[in-house]
This record gives sequence, structure tokens and C-alpha cells, in this order.
Amino acid sequence: MNKQTSATSPLLLKGAAAALCVMTGIQPAMASEAEPVEYLRVCDAYGNGFFYVPGTETCLKISGYLRHEVAAGDDVYWGGSLDGMPGKARATLRFDARNETEFGTLRSYVETRFEHKASGERTYISEALIEIAGFSVGIADSLFANWTWGAGNVIYDDVIYYSGDRTMQASYTHDFGGGFSAMVGAEEGNGSWELATVDASGVASREWFDLRADSIPHLLGGVKYEQDWGVLFGMAAYDTRYDAWALKARVNLEVTDALSLFVMAGYQSNPSQPNYYGSWYGDWAMWGGFSLEVSEKATVNTQIDFEEDGTWNAALNVSYEVAPGFKITPELDYTAFRGFRGHEDAFGGVVRFQRNF
Repeated sequence: MNKQTSATSPLLLKGAAAALCVMTGIQPAMASEAEPVEYLRVCDAYGNGFFYVPGTETCLKISGYLRHEVAAGDDVYWGGSLDGMPGKARATLRFDARNETEFGTLRSYVETRFEHKASGERTYISEALIEIAGFSVGIADSLFANWTWGAGNVIYDDVIYYSGDRTMQASYTHDFGGGFSAMVGAEEGNGSWELATVDASGVASREWFDLRADSIPHLLGGVKYEQDWGVLFGMAAYDTRYDAWALKARVNLEVTDALSLFVMAGYQSNPSQPNYYGSWYGDWAMWGGFSLEVSEKATVNTQIDFEEDGTWNAALNVSYEVAPGFKITPELDYTAFRGFRGHEDAFGGVVRFQRNF
């Protein structure tokens, strides 16, 4: 019995193989003629991380980050104690596609965010822009913030805010060479402003102001001068709905390879009239700070900002790179609310865990 089984096994195996070839429509002689696989090709024209989309000359980069934050203490934005230790999680995906055309580089950029916190969950587009030959159109943070690089490198950098909310926009930027560039743009605006007042008889009232443009978009213009030692910025913006304008200037200095600092100032024409660009209380506001690399893995960041109405804020953090692409950043924040914002002090902290890819 064993000898018979042993003798017939090779015949059974050959028969099974032949049946499989018939069922799949593959002839043994054709097995070596399979179609070649097209692997992803690296695109080094635009920096690291880009690859060619198969079958095209378009280069694509996919990146993003995963972030978790936990806060404690007081609410340094609005005052009062935080309810427990509120946390927030965010996952971000970025898609950057580029290819060359007769007009120069055509770029499309999308950043999507998925967020979770105690108040609920939301998914939204943070940025979606199409750029070519200096022109840009889409949705992003206001040019009044982006052109001057926001504020500092602390987590809570906008306790005294420096611009309006994310908005639809169109702009043109021209590079004159030698580090000098200029920009003009138009924006829809976004959000609203609540103004609370108390009349002479003690009756309180609230009024809401829509910060979106009406029939004419908000208008902006900016200049920038960039050199090895740092950057100079200047900008002007006009809210066409409320006939109000705002100015902003900023200086960045690269003091050493390890130390950089910045100072930024904003001024608005009519602080008593809520508008899209003058988002601070009072005629003027200032922001300043520095970043100092104390080791290969640790950087100390600070920022102090204040507005004419009296409120000021200070922040200090240490950003520590645990491993390439993974940072932990503990931060302490203090706000002294004054003037229209009230009269109390708030001290709080936040820890951020972020993994970039």
C-alpha cells in the first residue's frame, strides 16, 4: 500500500499542476512572459519625499502628522479654570502635487484635518490651494497671518490674535530677486465678532458683526525682504465691509545658528469697530519671542504679546525630539486679562505629543 502511494504521488502532482494551468488560462510556456511591474519613481525636482504618479509627469508628496494635547490649570484664552484636563487629538494629511508647464510650476496643495475633543469631532479642509506663475487661489489662513509667518513657535501663540479666521482667497506674488518680493490679494473673510456693551443706565446689550466681505472682497498688500541674517515684513489690509484698515510689520533675526528672535507689531484704524483684520483690542498690539537650540534634540521657545487695551500673555516651552519625527513639547502659559477682557489672571499648561511623517 505504501509503495503504491509513493509511486503514484508524482503523477498526481503533475496532473494537479496541469489542471491549474487550464483553469487559470495560463500555459506553462507563458509563465515567463508576465507584464512588467511599474514601480514608483523618485522625483527629486522639488525636494525630498516626492515621487512620480505612475503614468504621468506629476510629482506628488504625501505627508502629515498625528498630534495629541493635554491641558491643565486655567483657560489662558478666556479665563476661568479648565474642566479637568481636556485633551485634543488631530490627524493631518497633506497632498502636494507639482509639475512643470509653459507658465512655470503648477502646484496644488491640500491639507485635511481630523480632530477629536470633548466637545465633539470634526473633519475639515485647512488648506486647498492652486498655484501657478505667482498666482494662488483657494482656501487657507488669512494672508494677513500667513504672509508674516503667524507669530512665534509656542503652542498658544494667538491668545492675542493677529488675524481673522481661515478664508477663501486669491493673490499674486512677484519675486523681484535679491530677496525682495511683494504680494497683492483679495479675501472673502470669515467668522463673526460679538460686541457686548453697557449703556449709561446699566442695561447690557450684545451685537454680532459678520466679518465676511459684502459686495467687494477685502484687499491686502505686502512686501518682504529676506536675507541670511533674517527677514523684514510689511503688510496692509483693508476691510471693505466696515471701512477699516490694519497694518502689520515684523522683523526676524538669525542671531546665531542656534538663536533666532522676532518682533511683530500691528495697528488698526478703528478699534471701536469690529473688523476682519484688527482682531486685537485697542489701536495696537505687539508680539515677540525667541527660539534657542540648547542641544541637538531640545529647543527652548518663548513668546510675549500684549495689546493696547491692557491684556498681555507670556508662554514658554521646550520642544524635545525623542526620535526622528517624534517630539514632546511641554508648555507653560500666563495671561493677565485687563480692559475689555476683564480683570483676572490665568495660569495654565499644555503638553503636546506630535509624530510627523
